[in-house]
Amino acid sequence: MAAALSRHAGGLEPVVTGEYRSGDVRHITASSERLRVELGWSPSVSFDAGMAEFASAPLRASV
Repeated sequence: MAAALSRHAGGLEPVVTGEYRSGDVRHITASSERLRVELGWSPSVSFDAGMAEFASAPLRASV
């Protein structure tokens, strides 16, 4: 994800050291499988297209 965001934002490739800092989230998993099976849902935007849109979206400030 970091590589995709960096690529679409025109930034440098992220450096992956394999180490972590105190307080870092080390393991996260997510799956849309249950949405697909139980509700018949499927994404309308690809991961790469979503990252491109996210990387170029203007920042939103709360007022």
